[in-house]
Amino acid sequence: MKSSEVHYRPPRALFRRFELLSLVSGGRAFCEIGAGDLTLARDLLERFDRGTVVDLDPTCLEIHASFPPSVRNRLAMVIGNAEDLIPSERFDCVVCCEVLEHVRDDRALLVRFFELLAPGGELVLSVPSRMKYWSVHDDIVGHRRRYEREALRELLESAGFSDVEIRSYGYPWVNLLRLPRRVLARRQVPERGAWDRDRRTLESNHRQIPPSLAGSPLRLLTRPSLIAPLAAVSRLFVGSDLSDGYVARACRT
Repeated sequence: MKSSEVHYRPPRALFRRFELLSLVSGGRAFCEIGAGDLTLARDLLERFDRGTVVDLDPTCLEIHASFPPSVRNRLAMVIGNAEDLIPSERFDCVVCCEVLEHVRDDRALLVRFFELLAPGGELVLSVPSRMKYWSVHDDIVGHRRRYEREALRELLESAGFSDVEIRSYGYPWVNLLRLPRRVLARRQVPERGAWDRDRRTLESNHRQIPPSLAGSPLRLLTRPSLIAPLAAVSRLFVGSDLSDGYVARACRT
């Protein structure tokens, strides 16, 4: 797919994007861990001079190569994980969406993010919220946990971060998407249920979307401009625990 083509963007990811970008201050350089299809990385380049993206999936290299030079030359690619990254500089911002819940030692990963940040830098991340929302979908995509608000705050502070802000995002719209996510996950159990956790993680998020859906006319409805008014309504509920997802920002002072 050419970078200029309209492609399917999962609605939940678009609601998350809306809230996440409202928390990102911008600056000189960012690092995104678990960059997926690099969609968010391109958005972040509008706020930063340059960026580094890290992902386990080597197909990211193909996506990166498809970008115009004006984008590609400002975006460094690392295939691996956060421990494999040896940066020449510390970052103004580390962004990590839907990764923390997959790793065994989430605190150790947060400490690594702290190390990657320059003094005064910020971490912006997203995680699935509330264990009461656990479903077959969590199993199929390799989750180890969902997070409660205060437990997430304490975890971030234990890793050295301060000024923690946690927001629910996308309510009530993302909650309505739980049913189709569960239906899709149940259909994928015969195949994905036999995979180990690492493969389930690698094939999660945008990789879980069937090609028939990704290429359908529905992609025309999943665009940031159409989601923005609904996301603005969700702003009324950011302080609640009604949504099934959190976006958090924390600082390295």
